[in-house]
Amino acid sequence: MDLRRAGAVALTVFSYIARVCAILLGLLTVLLCFPGVAVRLNIMGLVMDLTQALPDVIAGYGLITSPFGGVFRFDFALAMVFLLVVDYAAQRAARALR
Repeated sequence: MDLRRAGAVALTVFSYIARVCAILLGLLTVLLCFPGVAVRLNIMGLVMDLTQALPDVIAGYGLITSPFGGVFRFDFALAMVFLLVVDYAAQRAARALR
């Protein structure tokens, strides 16, 4: 396997990982809009860990109360969009290397 093909495979794998993380972050953002679901799933520790993992510039930015009693995490939504952009860029780069 030549170096270009190996780079394309590595970028494709990285792209899929970024896409899965973005989907999970989007799902978590939606789940936090419903407080009963978030409490039943006991995901508050995960949310706090993810908040600490985000850069300080966006961590805790845009906490919007949802009409269902939960909270919409705009910082998680921004991170999700960033991961989707990274996914797109990695897919394009992988196609260019093939």
